[in-house]
Amino acid sequence: MTTPHNPVLHLEQVKLLYRNLKVAIPGNLFVLVGIMWVAWADAGKLEGLLWVGVLLLLLWRYVDGVQFQRALQQSALDPRYWEKRFSLAMFLMGLLWALIFLSLFDVNKPDVALFVLYFYGGLIASASATSAPRFLAFVFYVTPMTVLLMVRMLQVGEPLYTMMALAFLVFIVASSTVCLTYSRIIHESICLRFENMALITRLEAEKALAEKNQQIAEQAVFAKDKFLAAASHDLRQPLHAQGLYLDAIETYVHPKGVAHLQALRRTNDALSNLFNSLLDVSRLNAGIVEVQLNHARLFEIVQPLHEEFKTHAAEKNLSLLLDCPHLTVFTDPLLLGRILRNLLANAVRYTQQGSITLTCRATAHDTVRIAVQDTGIGIPATEQANIFDEYYQLDNPERDRSKGLGLGLAIVKKLADLLSLTLTCESRVSSGSTFALDVPQGDASLLYQAPPVVSAVSVAGVHVLVIDDEREILHSMAYLLKSWGCLAITAESASEALEKIAQTGLQPELIMADYRLREGKTGAEAITAVRHYCQRAIPAMLITGDTSEERLREATASGLYLLHKPVAPSRLRTVMTQLLKQAAFG
Repeated sequence: MTTPHNPVLHLEQVKLLYRNLKVAIPGNLFVLVGIMWVAWADAGKLEGLLWVGVLLLLLWRYVDGVQFQRALQQSALDPRYWEKRFSLAMFLMGLLWALIFLSLFDVNKPDVALFVLYFYGGLIASASATSAPRFLAFVFYVTPMTVLLMVRMLQVGEPLYTMMALAFLVFIVASSTVCLTYSRIIHESICLRFENMALITRLEAEKALAEKNQQIAEQAVFAKDKFLAAASHDLRQPLHAQGLYLDAIETYVHPKGVAHLQALRRTNDALSNLFNSLLDVSRLNAGIVEVQLNHARLFEIVQPLHEEFKTHAAEKNLSLLLDCPHLTVFTDPLLLGRILRNLLANAVRYTQQGSITLTCRATAHDTVRIAVQDTGIGIPATEQANIFDEYYQLDNPERDRSKGLGLGLAIVKKLADLLSLTLTCESRVSSGSTFALDVPQGDASLLYQAPPVVSAVSVAGVHVLVIDDEREILHSMAYLLKSWGCLAITAESASEALEKIAQTGLQPELIMADYRLREGKTGAEAITAVRHYCQRAIPAMLITGDTSEERLREATASGLYLLHKPVAPSRLRTVMTQLLKQAAFG
């Protein structure tokens, strides 16, 4: 059964398409200039005509965008008509780019071909984002580019170009998958926005009824939390798959493309860090962060942090000083390290010149005062009461993502409260800030001793059962595991997993399951079913993209090892090794 056409929803998607022209047109101009710079000396009339064609088409798209905005202000629009215009322009643009590449393609100049191919990769990657509101527009764009490009490379008949064609096909499939996923997320987000608008209208109508004010407020908070949790989960899914693919294709990347792969990884890591900040707040709010108090050497906690942030400070011409004598504290070393890491990151971010100092001093009250002092922009006295609130930021009205989400100090405050530590802030505008923690002193004779390191266990040859209701996740996970030498068994549910085990006779040695499956089922239930069928306690882990407090509590209560999407492949492999090691050595 097809979904009925919703003109209002459709119009919002088309608005996003035309809004993204502000990014797409300059990006295409940049690529055209780069190609002209590379191929100018050998260009003929055909190349010149194609370049002029691109310029004229970009001009037409600009005019089309202006006409669309004017039409929006004058009368109701037919979104189908404007989407057809947009899609036609996308098709012509894709065709022109394909013809330009064919005109430059020369077997005797693989460096030029590879250079242009990188530009094509950038065009397609950007189009997967700017065309995401309507996936069909992306299809119109990428089809002529892909077909003509692959046919030409395959015609060469050389192994290098054949491998390039196949790698490009994998990239197209991955980009299409990401675009389709983003398209679904945008569709759902618009629907949620309309639902929220309707909710706001209803709340405004009902707020005059004093006896229902409390109930309405609770419903609004629940709707906000539900929206954030759903959006976070859906965005984590493609980001998780992208991270797995990036690691898996590393061995197939041409040496000249390594820098581009590293750039993609940095982008993936930046997004992961933003999502992890949200996750930290959700886990703290859910009360599932466990505190493990130990006697620990303070220098061993702060010295690695000093080394980590010294490089970041040096990049901004800042000096990072450490003044920490040999002291012992009684606290959770891991959580204290997270507090100090957030404070140092905050100091580096908001200090433009001068220095940052991390000092540790024993006090007369059987505590150790740890202070992070900077010469940064400072905090107005009127704002100091708000800096520990979630999503609150100073000096970031443009919401620069490089400055985070405004969660760093909120996480610091929640962790300090969890550890029962006194946290203070002293600051003056243009003079800098000092954040200080009072940590209980420890006993050096009771220092925590780390357990001996057991030799690593190889994952090669291990039968791994992956259960996830997202096909993109299953494909990317299977691809990654295969690159590690594992044999992957993939299933979208517990019943499908049991069927495959029965059919193949393969007994899984490790289970990875997404926590939230279809029909209200959970990964924990699926793991229990597989273990019962195989009649043994198979090592297993849960992987979830949920950040809602209720879901986090449920997943933690299962007692299984829990990872949160997006999971870095290196982290995934480490956990696999740990679980297999525990099973092997008891």
